[in-house]
Amino acid sequence: MGSLDNIFIELIFVLLHLFLFITNFLITGKKIMHPGVLFSFTWFVVLCLHFIFSFTVLDQLFPISISTYLIIFIGTVAFCFGAFVQTVRSQKDVLEQNQINTGNQGSGTKINRTLQYVLLAIIIIGLPFYIKAAYQVYIASNIDNFFAGLRTELTYGDEDIGITKYLVSFSIVVFAVNQYAFFTDRNNTNRIILIVNLLVTLTYAVFVTGRGLFLMILLVYAGLSFFHNKNFSIKKIGYFFLLFLLFFISIGIMYGKGGDKEDSVKENLYAATQSTAIYLVSSINALDWERQHQFHVNYNGNSSLRFFVKLGKQFNLIPNAKVNELVQPFVFIPYPTNVYTIYSPYLKDFGIFYAWFMMFLFGFIHTSLYFKTLYKKDLRYSVYFSFLLFPLFMSFFQDQFLSLFSSWLQFVFYFELIHFFNKILVSKKESQAIKLINIQN
Repeated sequence: MGSLDNIFIELIFVLLHLFLFITNFLITGKKIMHPGVLFSFTWFVVLCLHFIFSFTVLDQLFPISISTYLIIFIGTVAFCFGAFVQTVRSQKDVLEQNQINTGNQGSGTKINRTLQYVLLAIIIIGLPFYIKAAYQVYIASNIDNFFAGLRTELTYGDEDIGITKYLVSFSIVVFAVNQYAFFTDRNNTNRIILIVNLLVTLTYAVFVTGRGLFLMILLVYAGLSFFHNKNFSIKKIGYFFLLFLLFFISIGIMYGKGGDKEDSVKENLYAATQSTAIYLVSSINALDWERQHQFHVNYNGNSSLRFFVKLGKQFNLIPNAKVNELVQPFVFIPYPTNVYTIYSPYLKDFGIFYAWFMMFLFGFIHTSLYFKTLYKKDLRYSVYFSFLLFPLFMSFFQDQFLSLFSSWLQFVFYFELIHFFNKILVSKKESQAIKLINIQN
């Protein structure tokens, strides 16, 4: 197949995804945060960037087969169909929906101020211990660059950052709760708590040495802002994403990804641009390479159901099971990459129809949370929907749904624990207020 044929085929699939995005946008009533709209938009943008980069900074990219484009497109259709089915089911109570659309405040959930202070104190006190543990990991790497050494040891070495690593996910959950508190009760105290929380959480994220965590923080903000911030606007979120892109490139240089502090500005700019382009689009080529060279269906669930396989092995239920590594091997397309889009683990486990079914299921679940949040403006649904924006947007990169199931359990555990204590403290305070009123009367 000649180069002109490749260009023509890719352009067709870019336009198909554009059509799918516009269709979803219109049939959902132009609801930009609807999961079907977001998913189709994400894949349209990524394929559009892939098309542009293949002529510019990544002009050596290998061509992609039609079958890989079809898998991605039909997967996007499956996700949108799952979202559409749940949308139809959620449209039954028109009166309730109209009432919700006219409201701007939450369902009445209050965040106890004392609990906010305690949660903030935990992540602040834990930060020095986390940094100290990170430094010990770096020492074991024997690499001069701190962040390069830390990342190398955490990814490929034997050292572990220890129990303090759980403070990272805990800090993000606390940030989400404090953000909800600020949006539903804007005052200076909540504003200060939120700013301090954000700075501490960003510091944790820096020492994780993975840039995806910064995207998660941004998406949690965007999701909660959409439902609870009176000043929400797509334009403002767009500006935040542009700033995030600049930050993403800059911190990549600090991590030693796509640039070097000793190089010139021009050299760093080109290297950082190419590194970011590889990050955004190379996974599609890697998926195609994997399918063409080393693909076979295993029928064992070791990729997408890794958490459950590992659990079964630990409890000796399936003692001979092989647990796959989370970090995948690098391939050269010809640029080095070790991510294969969301589709790879599902295709390897049970084949193409399993992958499409899981896309349908994810679209259904996302949209269910979306409408539950829209109807109730509840703290729980708001937080869960906002966190799940991360695997949705990262679908072009790699699977973040089932492959990181243990991480999602951590988030759920932390949030439910906080929600439980908050409910007790708020109820206790309300009871005391009622008693005081009765005494005064």
